[in-house]
Amino acid sequence: MVDCEIRNLSEGFGAEVIGLDPRGEWDRETYALLRETFDARGALVIRGLDISFANQDKLCRMLIGDDSAGATASRKENHVSNKEEDGLAPSGRLMFHADMMWHEEPFQVLSLYALNVEPGSATTSLTSTEHGWASLPDELRRQLDGKHARHQTGQVYHRGGDDLLKIGRKQEHSTVKPIPLTHPRTGKQLLYVSQQMTHNIVELPEDRSEELLLKVFDHLYSPALVYEHEWKNGDLLVFDNITMQHGRGNVERNGPTRTLRKVIAPIPNIKAEAPQYAAA
Repeated sequence: MVDCEIRNLSEGFGAEVIGLDPRGEWDRETYALLRETFDARGALVIRGLDISFANQDKLCRMLIGDDSAGATASRKENHVSNKEEDGLAPSGRLMFHADMMWHEEPFQVLSLYALNVEPGSATTSLTSTEHGWASLPDELRRQLDGKHARHQTGQVYHRGGDDLLKIGRKQEHSTVKPIPLTHPRTGKQLLYVSQQMTHNIVELPEDRSEELLLKVFDHLYSPALVYEHEWKNGDLLVFDNITMQHGRGNVERNGPTRTLRKVIAPIPNIKAEAPQYAAA
């Protein structure tokens, strides 16, 4: 077994993996340890890496048991960047969300690798909807249990401000999912609502829905339940895109360079007119 150390990032979720070389060939015990940690903690941080696009993709697929051969060869490398001409999400702030939350089957793993990050760049924030549901006050749990939420593309702009990223799209897409949501792989219960993409609780009038959602957001995004990742070159952040939510502070075109390589797994089945998914 590869010799590596696992340290928890916070009380409720996240783990730092120390001493792992992602360029190597791992044995079954190492694969099992990483998968077990990923499912238990929702997010992994590995620092100081020199990792290729192919190995970043391999790691993401390994964490969910996706052994599809040749998956990387046909894929374009995507960067979240405020400096590259074709960079994803080049400027603006992102509220908490899960990518493609508006889709019936969003992808399972999202990873970001710091290629070129200057001091002062915006952090990436993480929170766990599994931990959020488990720690939810009984009264809020009672009000939510058995309800359904509608999630839609874009951002719910009235919850943010002028610095929010403006997400372009040709048409809106939405889906309705239960609260709590059962994770399709782990079977765990998730507080599946987000500040950015959840528009309303379908069983409630609009004003009561928004009032309840804001109370839930106060809990889910409280400082005690949020991890802030301050980027340094060579950092790799890998997280469960269904369990975890992420957000970021304001990124400016003329601000510090912030270029992250984004890799997801598995590749989602999205119609051609669907909007480009963001990242943080």
